[in-house]
Amino acid sequence: MARQTFPRSRDLHERKAAEVLRRHVRRTGRRIEMPVPVELIVEQTFDLSVEYGTIKEDPGVMILGALVPADKRILLNDRHAELFEEVIGPERFTLAHELGHWVYDADDPDQLALDLDMADTESVFCYHRETPGIDEQLRIREINANGFASSLLMPAELVLQTPIPDLAPDRRRLARQWGVSYQALEIRLETLGYSKTNPGN
Repeated sequence: MARQTFPRSRDLHERKAAEVLRRHVRRTGRRIEMPVPVELIVEQTFDLSVEYGTIKEDPGVMILGALVPADKRILLNDRHAELFEEVIGPERFTLAHELGHWVYDADDPDQLALDLDMADTESVFCYHRETPGIDEQLRIREINANGFASSLLMPAELVLQTPIPDLAPDRRRLARQWGVSYQALEIRLETLGYSKTNPGN
C-alpha cells in the first residue's frame, strides 16, 4: 500500500534538481545551459518516452499531461496542443513537472507513492494550477512536482549568474530565452530573493 505523500521543502527541490542535472551531464558529457534541455533529460537520462495523446478531462478540469509510470511514459494532452505550440513554457514545464512525479513519486523508495511493478497501468496527472477541488494529497503532490520543475528549468546557480533586469518587458524577453513562462520566471525569481519587476513601458 502506498504511503501518504508529504510536502517537500524548497531546499530539497534545489538538491533534487541539481542531482538530475549532474546526472544528465555525466550521461551526455554536455554542460547545462539555458534553456535547460528538459526533453533530452527526460528521454536520454531517465529513459522516459514522450508522446502526445488524448487525456480525458472532467468539466472544469484542465490536465496538461500525465506520467504513466508502468510504461515509463509521459503523455502530453493533445487537447492542449495549441497551447503548447503558441505559448512558451507550458510544454516544457509539463515535462519537468512529470519528471518531478517520477523523481518524487515513482523513483523514490521512501515515498512508494507509485508501484512500478503493478499489473495495471496507473497515471499521475499534471493538473493546471487553477484546477479547483483537487484533494489534499493530490494538491501536495502537485505542489511538490511544480517546485521541482521550477528548480530544474531555472537552476539557482545559472539564475544567480545572470544579470536580472528590473523591467517587465526585459524579463518577458528573458523568460522567452529560457523557455519558461513569464509567470514561472517571476515566481522563481521571488523564491530566489529577487524583487518584483518594475512594469516599465
